[in-house]
Order: sequence, then structure tokens, then C-alpha cells
Amino acid sequence: MANPTPAEIEEKLRGENLNEWLRLWHTEQGPAKPQALKLIAAAIPFSIEQHLRVLDLGCGPGDAGRSIHSRFPHARIDFVDRNEFFVGLCSAVNRRDSIGGRTWVRDLSEPGWQRDLASEYDVAVAVNALHWLSIEQTTKLLAVVFQLLRSGGVFLLMEPVTAEPLFAPGFEAWQKEQPSQHSYENWQVFWSRVKALLGCDYGFLGDPNNQDSIGDTLSVKQWIRLLTNGGFQSIDILLRDAEKVVLASNKS
Repeated sequence: MANPTPAEIEEKLRGENLNEWLRLWHTEQGPAKPQALKLIAAAIPFSIEQHLRVLDLGCGPGDAGRSIHSRFPHARIDFVDRNEFFVGLCSAVNRRDSIGGRTWVRDLSEPGWQRDLASEYDVAVAVNALHWLSIEQTTKLLAVVFQLLRSGGVFLLMEPVTAEPLFAPGFEAWQKEQPSQHSYENWQVFWSRVKALLGCDYGFLGDPNNQDSIGDTLSVKQWIRLLTNGGFQSIDILLRDAEKVVLASNKS
């Protein structure tokens, strides 16, 4: 039996409490993420009156894009994710909240994922999306993102990181002493609810089996190098904590 399409999923979500779905997702994502998303939106160096074109890559249910929309109410935001449930949930919430833009099911690791998308985006954002890819796939993806942005456009990303090799042992020992941001139980609650709604195993119960995925193996310096190699400039570290980095860059 084929998995339901995003349109079928959106229909199944009709009558569901969408805020409860978002609450379950936010719980699974951990308590630090909302502030990081506010930081990403705050760092975008454009007037809040602009009608920005925004691309949310690996959008999940659309957290990053909607955080940007909360600061830029005239923004039109396009959402892309490989996961049909996320695209369906994202579409349902955007329709309810009258957020302009479109959603697409696209695998960012595949060539041509950008077909039918707009060009000349003002902003692109990727939150916890690129580390599912390999270094080679991420390098190719960044080159495409660079082309999709207009001159002067900005790209912001948030990804898990480790320390440089010299400092990694001490960093990892310290990291283990920090409060955990995630729990398997919260992950299980969310995806069990998805299974109950759709009647089949779905979503991250079937994550891509990419043995070469970046995961949390890169340091901040290595992420910056990937951005630099992709052509991005004015790269800044907006946030670095026990688990992640938030970087901002631009296409000059």
C-alpha cells in the first residue's frame, strides 16, 4: 500500500488540532530551538516592510519559515522537504495561518530538486537539514542555493557540530554534562501519533539510510569552509552552544 500523498495527509489533518501537532513537534525538537529560530529571523538584514521571497530547505513542519514570517509579515515563503507528512502538516498550518508560498516534496540529495522553484530569493534557510546529507551532497546543494539567491541575498543555517580535533575530547566530555535537549520518548510520541493518524509507519520511522551523512561530525570551522567553497561571504557565527551552530552568510 502506497504512503498517502501530502494532499491526502492534509485532508486527514482536517479537524485535527494543528497547534497540538506543533506542540508535540516542538517538544521533540527540544527547548532551545525556539530561541535559535528567533535569532535567525532577527538576523535577516532587511526591512520588515519588504515583501521577501524566502526558501525554507528541509522545512519539516515549517518552523523556520514561519518564524521568519512572524517578523516579516509580507514575506512569501516556499517550503521544501522530502517527507510527505511534514509537507502535508506544513501546508495545513500555512493555509490556516494565511502564509503565502508553496510547499514541495523534494529530496535535497537528488539532482534537480530545485525544479519549478522561484529564483532570486532574498533569503534561504536550512535548520537541521544538511547534516542528513553527505559532504559531497551538501557541497552540491550549497552551490544550487547560491544560484537561487539574488545578489545581496542571505543564507542562514543551523546544524549540529563538534569541536576541532584538538579540543574534541574535552568538549565531548563537557557536552555530556549538559542538560539533554532531546529524548527518545518525545521522538516516539510524535511518530506514534503520525502512525495512528495515517495508519502506517511513516516519517522518521523510515529515515534515509545514508552511511555517509555528516551528522554531528563537522566543526564550526568546517561548516564555514563549506559555505566559503560555495561562494558565500560575510559569514558570521550567530550562536554556538553545546549541540549546534547558527551561521549567517550572504551572496555579494
